Amino acid sequence: MKKFSILLALTLTVYQPQAQNLFTNESSLVVINPGVPFVVEGSASNSGLILNEGDLRLSGDWSNSGDYRSVSGTFTLSGDNQIFDPGSSAYNHLAVNSTGVAVTNDLSISNSMELVSGVVSLTPSSKIILLENASISGGSENAYIDGALFTTNSGDFTFPIGTETEYLPISLSNIQATDSVGVQAFSSPLDASISSELDAFSLNRYWEVIGSANFRAEGISLPLINETFVDIQDEAVIAYTTEDENTLRALGVSTVDGTLESGSISTSANIATGYFVIADQSVVGPPITVINVVTSLQDGKHDFLRIENIEFYEDNLVEIFDRQGVKVFEMKGYNNTDRVFRGSANVGSRGVLLTGSYYYTVKLTSSKRESGFVYIKN
Repeated sequence: MKKFSILLALTLTVYQPQAQNLFTNESSLVVINPGVPFVVEGSASNSGLILNEGDLRLSGDWSNSGDYRSVSGTFTLSGDNQIFDPGSSAYNHLAVNSTGVAVTNDLSISNSMELVSGVVSLTPSSKIILLENASISGGSENAYIDGALFTTNSGDFTFPIGTETEYLPISLSNIQATDSVGVQAFSSPLDASISSELDAFSLNRYWEVIGSANFRAEGISLPLINETFVDIQDEAVIAYTTEDENTLRALGVSTVDGTLESGSISTSANIATGYFVIADQSVVGPPITVINVVTSLQDGKHDFLRIENIEFYEDNLVEIFDRQGVKVFEMKGYNNTDRVFRGSANVGSRGVLLTGSYYYTVKLTSSKRESGFVYIKN
């Protein structure tokens, strides 16, 4: 085999060149023309300029302290346990078809990244950034990103990520951000406490969503893998916390597709940056009792709508509707003390409500609510 040590300039054209190793110095120029595959069976180290409009196929390690440029070319990694140092260059199309790749610094993709085979492992301080309109394809138990993956795209996006031991893809719906949004998975317990509406949470794995303060999404989906700590499928929820709060709370109504052993769980609740984990809300406190009479007598008996045991549900929501279904009252964190319903509307045309029957709902958790009628006498 030939060993290429590029010192001046080399233009690769219509034939299929092959090299054992490729090393370039600061004055070197390598041009790979369109349609030309250039196979390097060993390692490559670039200190000069490589213009790739063909297909650079590398079986060994890659180190780039120079300038790698590509508008339409492909860079294919096809070796065993390769080390990839991207330098400061952006890569047009990077294909991974190997037994594994260790990326040592931030890697920017300007067009597309294709995951065929091999786990792409990142150092704790590095990340992969999909630049504007760049995409990533593939993703399976044998081909995914182990580390932080960022996108600058809006809309729906699936991140093919995982950890050293398992594939844990995450999907975000209708991403709305002015800069990049990243995700990362962890195969370890999340260091957090739980609110009163939750019974337990998964100690096997959790996910982090990383973004700026103005990041928003309209839903999230996580994989379910042998989450046997949940007793009943309908009681599985996605829980959320931030580093500052450190208390997990159920994140809206969650829906399970498949099973707790092999499926996915999703919610259409608004998503912000923080930590996400699968939780069980099977033990949510004692049942509530609604004393469904409110009068204006102020005699200490029915001065407000009393809901016994509501204090066990910190994130409750109480709503009251008239007979036409129009909401007249809404209050979060109802507590039977200073946050109560006394027969007056606080939604729409505010004021004392007419005597009659009204319909109430009390949302206790993301999937548990009570409802009935309350009689108001004013």
